[in-house]
Amino acid sequence: MGVYDSTTKLASDIKGSKEYKEFKKYMKVIKGNPKYESILNNHRKIQMEIKSKNIKGVNIDKKTLKIAEDLKKTISGNKDLSRYIECEYKFTSMMDNINKILASAVYEDYK
Repeated sequence: MGVYDSTTKLASDIKGSKEYKEFKKYMKVIKGNPKYESILNNHRKIQMEIKSKNIKGVNIDKKTLKIAEDLKKTISGNKDLSRYIECEYKFTSMMDNINKILASAVYEDYK
């Protein structure tokens, strides 16, 4: 089996994986609800702001922390939102691991 055949098989296996199917299922739930989309967009925005400030060594104001905490509570208190976050994490973790495996195949050649 050639590299492209293997890659095509891998793509098919990914689409057939439990992680992808669950993620896709909950993504449809989120995309079908503008309120959910807004909550998740705000959550991501505030998380990026906090990460950026942490990297720059800037103090995070109480208002930002309060917004982040409120969004976290909203998400954890909602089955669909919390399940989406969980499924997204599992799927992206799987993809990260696959990328690491693929990169490790040629890593030694780049040293």
